[in-house]
Amino acid sequence: SWSSQGMELNGASEPIEMHHVVDERPRGRESFLKPPQSPNLRRRCKSLPTPIERAKLEISRSRSPCSQKKVRFADSLGLELTSVKHFNDTDMPDVPERIMARFDRGPLHLNPFDKFPRAPTTQSSYMELQFKNPGTLPGFTEKVKELKVLLECAEADEFSLSGVVRVLNMAFEKSVYLRFSINNWITFMDSLTSYVPESSDGVTDKFSFKIITPTTFLESGGTFQFAIRYCVGGDEYWDNNNGFNYKVRRHRFKISPPREWEDGWIHFI
Repeated sequence: SWSSQGMELNGASEPIEMHHVVDERPRGRESFLKPPQSPNLRRRCKSLPTPIERAKLEISRSRSPCSQKKVRFADSLGLELTSVKHFNDTDMPDVPERIMARFDRGPLHLNPFDKFPRAPTTQSSYMELQFKNPGTLPGFTEKVKELKVLLECAEADEFSLSGVVRVLNMAFEKSVYLRFSINNWITFMDSLTSYVPESSDGVTDKFSFKIITPTTFLESGGTFQFAIRYCVGGDEYWDNNNGFNYKVRRHRFKISPPREWEDGWIHFI
């Protein structure tokens, strides 16, 4: 509805036209009611913690007496799942001071090791030559010319016997054998030696050998005997140590490591 009224302004009467007064209200779906927001519901945006901060937070929570224990892996916290450290041969080991203090008293007074059980005593063996190497004796070359074949040197370890034989160069085709026995010549075996390249001095040649001692000899012990046979031009020449044969005796003994060495590194395991 509308109407016009007369109003008095500054003493003059002048009609003023009044426009429509429309009560505009939203209709149907045009009505959108937004409830007022409480200022208490508004929250400021907060950035996520860094992986290190999260790790520290998890550790502090795990130490709380009221918190339940949980298992978390490092990769779930943004950390490395593995830790790799490279060592060089020249790096010195980082030995705890409490361990090094025990060595300050010297190797003969390492009593802290006494509380550990001693290692069991083991048996070992070694072979001892029962003769002097002919190559070290005076007149060796003259004796080679006389006998045509002669042992020059030999050495033995726990499991084998090796040596060098010198022969007179009588022909190009020749062979040298080592005949040995471990049961006082009840049985024996022959082993072919090998020519040593570039060993000829124009008069003599060298042959080398290495015998792995049989297992039965290592177990029972005894004496290893051998002689040398030189075959050349259809003839045979022998070197048997002037009829006594060359002998190597096997000794057995017990090995018990020093007490200060036993379990010395068990502290670092």
